[in-house]
Amino acid sequence: MPSGTSAPPTAHATGAIPPLAAVFALDAAPALAAMAHGDARVALFEVRDWTPWIAQAPALLDAAEQARVARRRRPADRENLALAYALHRLFLAAVLGLEPRDVPLERDGKGCPRLRGLDVGTSLSHADGFLAMAVCRAGPVGVDVEPAGRRALMEEIAGSLCHPHEAERLAGIGADRRADELLALWVRKEAFLKAEGVGLEREMAAFAAPDGAVLPLAGSRGVPVRLRMLDAGPRARAAVAWPADGALSCAWLHPVAPGTA
Repeated sequence: MPSGTSAPPTAHATGAIPPLAAVFALDAAPALAAMAHGDARVALFEVRDWTPWIAQAPALLDAAEQARVARRRRPADRENLALAYALHRLFLAAVLGLEPRDVPLERDGKGCPRLRGLDVGTSLSHADGFLAMAVCRAGPVGVDVEPAGRRALMEEIAGSLCHPHEAERLAGIGADRRADELLALWVRKEAFLKAEGVGLEREMAAFAAPDGAVLPLAGSRGVPVRLRMLDAGPRARAAVAWPADGALSCAWLHPVAPGTA
């Protein structure tokens, strides 16, 4: 996967923006069959890298996705959601070996992404300029990303976020470190609940979620998953939950010049 930051390719000789699919590259993407059971891949994005292609994003979406985008009230929210959906399709297409429009992507009653007819898990997170997405060969997966600036808001929800053991551990530490720890705890628990498929239906304070922990999922998805913080740099915090026996790869993706992927 491309990991370095570079200026987005913005034009051919004619000045036209190249197609979004042409600047998306997932280096060394293995065919799905080559991934071991439980293996997961995560891609992270900064929206600002991809804004030249916002106008192209809706053409990659199916009718249901376009309808979900249209329900957003603010134009900027519609644009960003369309871009998130389009990049998710391109990511899955690269791993599945399909054309983006042929990816059997749908959403369940809670709005969680599912791959129809495939025993393949996927997850998507988008928040204030950042995107995170994951795919798992076989088994549940959840991913979450939040901008680091949200750490300032975490104290307001600490009581509903922290398990008693976590509240005890975080008591008395400095305010800056505590805010960062609370945000990291939020993304780990969000990732876990997405893997569980319940979202915020389960109270976060009901369970502890230390970094690196292996936790069983509730109900019929009761396989153990591992929680791990991702290297999201200083401007974001991100975490993933995936089957404990699987390998994990993660990288930032940036636009590449057409023909260089």
